[in-house]
Amino acid sequence: MLSTLIQNFNYTLFRFLYPLPVLLFILSCSEEPKIESFSIPSEYDGPIVSWKLPPNWGENPDLSGPMAGSFHVKTKSGPQGRIGVMPFRENVSTVDVANMFGREMGYPPFNQENLTPFLQEKKIGDRTFEWVYLNSKVETASSPPRTALLALLRQDKDTWLFPFIADQKLVLKESENFIQFLESCSLRSEKNKPILARSPAPLPKTGNTNSAKPPKNPWSWSKPSTWSEGKASSMRIGSYKVAGPNGTQLDISVTSFPGDVGGLLANVNRWIGQIDLAPIQEASLDQYCSSITLAGNSAHLVEAYGEEKAVLAGTLFLEKESWFFKLIGNRTLAEKEKSNFISFLNSISLRGETE
Repeated sequence: MLSTLIQNFNYTLFRFLYPLPVLLFILSCSEEPKIESFSIPSEYDGPIVSWKLPPNWGENPDLSGPMAGSFHVKTKSGPQGRIGVMPFRENVSTVDVANMFGREMGYPPFNQENLTPFLQEKKIGDRTFEWVYLNSKVETASSPPRTALLALLRQDKDTWLFPFIADQKLVLKESENFIQFLESCSLRSEKNKPILARSPAPLPKTGNTNSAKPPKNPWSWSKPSTWSEGKASSMRIGSYKVAGPNGTQLDISVTSFPGDVGGLLANVNRWIGQIDLAPIQEASLDQYCSSITLAGNSAHLVEAYGEEKAVLAGTLFLEKESWFFKLIGNRTLAEKEKSNFISFLNSISLRGETE
């Protein structure tokens, strides 16, 4: 959408304004009980989740896109597979989710009818998950067949997506661990104060656990001189960053998803949640949205400012896919970069039109 979290770890999905104090009670046979405390950096906003990882799973040190948690399987040949936690504040179409990953697995676009053979309900504990199992249709001699196992949980008005993408043999081998992981997840909504808890110290990078190629980019654009290259991700077509004084920074991303990924309201609520603002109703979209033109298409500019953070985004909903051009980070730095961001949006055009 969808972190290096300790095995029994509290988290949320779309960022909190202040660090979360955590108290650890440590007791041994020979010592008096003592309290140790540390602060977990604020990182993300949304609903809150805690889980227990299988002993042979590890956490990836970086989160990107809409991911709330990111994991891999420890193997003798190194980290393998991608397991994630992706929360959404609105109900998201199962067809849109399947298309999000089906494209990577070589499938043509799904609709409600042709997705049915891949979809089932699975009871885990006292909850019912939608279970989508996609075997890769793209195989090469150097790349073993892969599987995307997608577990969706509807809770209140939220949708939780747990994708597991890996070689088919690894998914089959780890399927029981995946089920136990899902059963261990405790979920609750925190609409006004979403929090993401992370480990107090970053884990060392363990190699490339996200080797999928991003979708083809049909656009060209002009990058402002103040922007530098950002972190790469299979979910990002473009990635930039801006560094400011006192460690302030901005993250700029270009992402694409099949379908409308919940529509404008769902995405606006997800983004304003990331800067600690309360969700809105459809009638209040004008508070943050205005109409613009992107590459000759009708689009929306999202502009929202929290106390310390801000988000600017160009949203382009096409017939079969959505494009998001998003800037998020320090409010003062975002206000300074707004004109550059608008120039960036205005420079976007289809490849070939300006080449």
